[in-house]
Amino acid sequence: MQKTLLLSLLLLFMGGVSGGNETGSVSVMEGDSVTLHTDVSEINNDDTLLWVFGPKEYVISQITRKNDLTSFFVTDDERFRGRLQVDQKIGSLTIRNTRITHSGQYKLTISREKTTTKIFSVTIFGVVNETDGMKSVSVMEGDSVTLHTDAEIHTDDLIVWRFGDKGILLAKLDVGTNESSLNDADERFKDRLQLNQTGSLTIKKTRTEHTGLYEVQIRGSESSQRFLLSVTAAPIQVLSPGAIAGITVAVLLAVAVLIHCQCRISKLKKQVGEDKSAKEGESVTLPTGLTEIHKDDKIQWWYEDENNLIIFWW
Repeated sequence: MQKTLLLSLLLLFMGGVSGGNETGSVSVMEGDSVTLHTDVSEINNDDTLLWVFGPKEYVISQITRKNDLTSFFVTDDERFRGRLQVDQKIGSLTIRNTRITHSGQYKLTISREKTTTKIFSVTIFGVVNETDGMKSVSVMEGDSVTLHTDAEIHTDDLIVWRFGDKGILLAKLDVGTNESSLNDADERFKDRLQLNQTGSLTIKKTRTEHTGLYEVQIRGSESSQRFLLSVTAAPIQVLSPGAIAGITVAVLLAVAVLIHCQCRISKLKKQVGEDKSAKEGESVTLPTGLTEIHKDDKIQWWYEDENNLIIFWW
């Protein structure tokens, strides 16, 4: 009995850890829409996709497919009412007209041959007044982006750049002494930051983890400016069926040409025959390769080229 119980617990544990966990962060402005992607190409029979929200894992959507029929559930919770959209083919979840209350952790569990989970940390930034200087900036992953300060810089100003809700220090510039420092301790930004004399901050070779809120504080002028940076992952290039067919034909043609060249080289080698060498004064015999000469055979010997016929036998 104890062995059976231990075996059951072991199998349950193994089943629980068989799936992989993936995490991602998404930030948008209040009022915008946000889509959480499943990375599933198609929902198959016996698949179940479950979306939950928050630390208590409140169920907001479930999709199940059986016998080629898809059934799905969407919560009518007041926070999400009329705002959720579920893609019945791939299970992606879209939250429309977002509010700050939609910030938090979203967890997707995909149950099929093995169970996998994806966790999304969603941050909704509140709409600010124009005087706060919030700017939205978008860039493709791998590109560089520069966050420009619009304020007039004075010689006694101290410019400080911070990142995220925790206000991680990224860079600092003392305009008067022209002394600057960059934060290389944070691996996310190591060797990627550049601060110019105007106080603008450049992030080189951006990655999706650089998405978030950036704030520049200009002490002396007592002004600040905020930027919401969104770094979009570079799309995966997928070859179309036509392109794949074209590549296949090209490879087959290349193989055919190679075989043809090899056959021709082999044929030429047979035509050339073999090399003979002898010392000066010695005799040398060049065999024809024939076992016998027939009545209608013609034999011609040339030296070097066809213009130097030396023997003709008929």
